[in-house]
Amino acid sequence: MINTVIIFLIIAMVLSVIQRVRDKKRAEKHELPEHAKKSPVSEALQELIATAGGIYLSLVLLISFLQIDLAEEWFFLDVGMDPLAFISLVISVIQPMFTRLFHVTKGGA
Repeated sequence: MINTVIIFLIIAMVLSVIQRVRDKKRAEKHELPEHAKKSPVSEALQELIATAGGIYLSLVLLISFLQIDLAEEWFFLDVGMDPLAFISLVISVIQPMFTRLFHVTKGGA
């Protein structure tokens, strides 16, 4: 069961990065070239982490404003992690998939 969850999370992260790379390549066609060229993968990973960080800060502010008590750590495979950081990462991983689904349902490619 745990192995299945880990495999699912890894696959979801890979799919998220692939979708972000596609978005970057599509946007790159409409921009002027720069002096130093970043790879689409590095930009996609940077965007993934930046999005997760923004979501994390928003969740921290929301939790502190509402004065909700949360567990300090979640343990997954003997690894302690911050629950808000985990939730933020999951949301940022699935975000491009929902964006793609939205564009497909609106008739765009």
